[in-house]
Amino acid sequence: MLNSVPLELLQHRCGFFRCSDREQKIPDLEVATKFLKERTGFRLRPVAGQLTPRDFLSTLAFRVFCCTQYIRHPGEPLYTPEPDACHELLGHVPMLSDPTFAEFSQEIGLACLGAPDEYVEKLSSLYWFTIEFGICKESGELKAYGAGLLSSFGEMKHAIESNEAQRLPFDPHTMAEQKYSLVGYQNIYFYPNSFEEAIRKVRDYASAIPKPFHFRYNPYTEKIEVMTKQEEVTRCVRDIQAELDRLQRAVGKFELDV
Repeated sequence: MLNSVPLELLQHRCGFFRCSDREQKIPDLEVATKFLKERTGFRLRPVAGQLTPRDFLSTLAFRVFCCTQYIRHPGEPLYTPEPDACHELLGHVPMLSDPTFAEFSQEIGLACLGAPDEYVEKLSSLYWFTIEFGICKESGELKAYGAGLLSSFGEMKHAIESNEAQRLPFDPHTMAEQKYSLVGYQNIYFYPNSFEEAIRKVRDYASAIPKPFHFRYNPYTEKIEVMTKQEEVTRCVRDIQAELDRLQRAVGKFELDV
């Protein structure tokens, strides 16, 4: 399961939120982006307003996260109906600096590329109940990992402790069809027994989405490569096999050292 190390590193690297004993400020997005890029390859891209589900999710495929820059009203510090700087920097940035969670986020973005419109809406719901309002069991206890919960003390307590909230087992097919609230606390949350279970089930769900083409993300060029020829697939398999060989040699060395 994920831990608090990313938040501690972010606090140290980005002045989160105190830059001196007398002055407090919100970390600059450029500084936060540099931190993310070094940790997981993700970048922050400021946007002025809401994007369509397809546009927003598609950017995740390239390890780009679109974020807002305004700050919530001081009269409502515990909750904001729209994402703000607190939501992005307290919720999304620490989680995106975790390699496992970053990969999980990109998986949802990759699933969106080339998907029919009806599946994009389903992926949007899946994103909502994981990246935004996800909870997970760890050592038998429910814990929050969704950015909408991490940046809202009020809803975090509601999601984990309230008798008014319904908590259901993690099922991507159910989550993809579930309606969600944009104006208040959620009434339903979905929890896996481990974060690894969530990753596995989301990948299985995404693999069944019909698409007109096959592709891969090239981490070296940070581009999507559409595979239209058998030679391209063969080259991709060869590259992956070479990487596996290197990893197997590394594992063998560790075993010899032990």
